[in-house]
Amino acid sequence: MEIVKMLVPESKYPIKCPYEMKPEFIIIHNTANDASAMNEISYMIGNNNKVSFHCAIDDYRIVQGVPFNRNTWNATDGGNGQGNRKGIALEICYSKSGGARFEEAERLAAEYTAYLLKQYGWGIDKVKKHADFYPAKGCPHRTISEGWQRFLDMVNSYLQDKPTNNENIENGSDEPVRKYVNGSTSENVYADTECTIKIGSLNPRETCDCFGTFNNRAMVRYIVTGTNNYKMGFCKWLGGVK
Repeated sequence: MEIVKMLVPESKYPIKCPYEMKPEFIIIHNTANDASAMNEISYMIGNNNKVSFHCAIDDYRIVQGVPFNRNTWNATDGGNGQGNRKGIALEICYSKSGGARFEEAERLAAEYTAYLLKQYGWGIDKVKKHADFYPAKGCPHRTISEGWQRFLDMVNSYLQDKPTNNENIENGSDEPVRKYVNGSTSENVYADTECTIKIGSLNPRETCDCFGTFNNRAMVRYIVTGTNNYKMGFCKWLGGVK
């Protein structure tokens, strides 16, 4: 189970997670999209919409974007709503098209949900769905349509039969944030570690946050020039990681 933290910068707390929170339960969502967890978190952090969630989960990893001691705007139940103020919001990726990638993402979400339940000493009754707080949304749509109890049974299987503790977390997945200092020329930033989709670039000597290296690429978070918007992506050059 690989957990990566790409946390929202504190400068965006007033928009994304303005209140301190002591979590009391877990809320399951489907993204209604076909993007990866890293892309979902990058988009959530990068825009200035009052929409947020704690983690996105795809078929490979869990990516956390908001600390669990801060609230998120996830449940559509208002500024003082129970869901928005007391729930850990988990988004399961690839739910738009479904298929094998969604099935694996949902399985990983069930494993991670069980892990969190054990960390907090909670039972299966602490697992909620978005629709419990805002029925009209019908979320998590695909998980509900394929059987909500089926998902809870998956969570229970990890609670009862399979270990979900710190030893299962891949070493180095919770690294402290470091700095990335660009070289003397512009450096392209890509959406993927294969560096096939360019999403922006860093100026010469520009400094930004680095969340570690993946597939020999530096994962960086940088401010789009002239805005308060952030983007996250991967750089080919590793010499600037400090």
